[in-house]
Amino acid sequence: MSKLMHFSEFDPIPCESRWFVPYRVADGVTAIYEPYHFQEVISYLIEGNESALLLDSGMGIGNIRSLVEFLTDKPVILVNSHSHFDHVGDNWRFPYAHLLDIPEYVLRLESGNVFQPDSCNRASSSLCLEGPPWFDLNTYHTKPCSVVPIEEGHCFDLGGMKLRVVATPGHTRDSIMLAEDASRLLFTGDTIYPAPLYAYIEGLDMIPIYQATVEKLAAEYSDYTLFCSHNAPVWEGSALKEIDDAFRSVLSGKAAWQYDSKTDGDNILYSFGDFGIVLSREAAVKYGTKFET
Repeated sequence: MSKLMHFSEFDPIPCESRWFVPYRVADGVTAIYEPYHFQEVISYLIEGNESALLLDSGMGIGNIRSLVEFLTDKPVILVNSHSHFDHVGDNWRFPYAHLLDIPEYVLRLESGNVFQPDSCNRASSSLCLEGPPWFDLNTYHTKPCSVVPIEEGHCFDLGGMKLRVVATPGHTRDSIMLAEDASRLLFTGDTIYPAPLYAYIEGLDMIPIYQATVEKLAAEYSDYTLFCSHNAPVWEGSALKEIDDAFRSVLSGKAAWQYDSKTDGDNILYSFGDFGIVLSREAAVKYGTKFET
């Protein structure tokens, strides 16, 4: 099984934030962790010699721009791995954000009308704060921001570090990763992370596209180090081959399954150690999972 590194293996960077805990996880790479909500979102500050890039702006509950300005004095470029609420919440604090050039998704981000938190994400039980929160989850929502569309292959040159955009449709159609080829680093967004991968969010037609994305990633990036956007920050690239094999097993109807407790059995969870794959029941039937009658 591929090695997974948790935050307990790194030392936190002291800061005054009540919401974020930053960790230096590699040379020039700081993981900005949000441990007090069950989503456990991770954004990344990646620094070159001349500028820095912030991959995602988090949930928007804490002020990530203030933290970034504490962590670096370099000019900062904001890029979104995709447009879900837990990764774009503080976009509005920056002059603009970069997003994959799919007009429908760009418009959503510009209007603030992205996928918004549901009741599960708004519940008081979603938090693990000490003391009462200083914010109201009931009114929490994303705000409009300015967007610069980008294409696959676009390169962000930070000076001594170049980050290349890799389109990775699956989790969403606008998902991207950033590859730093010289040091073999891959920032995965929500396409790959050590937890259940929700393969059905954007419909049945997206599931084979997700599988094709994972197959391509496994072929090209299995010797890279992965930096994931939820739960734990650093994963060996060999995990990509494990996830590729898992998708093949699930979509051939051969994988063991259980009802997903988070959705009262509406979805089906296939577990594979450090990660899983979740399909809707409709998708599970389509791809050959056998249910008792």
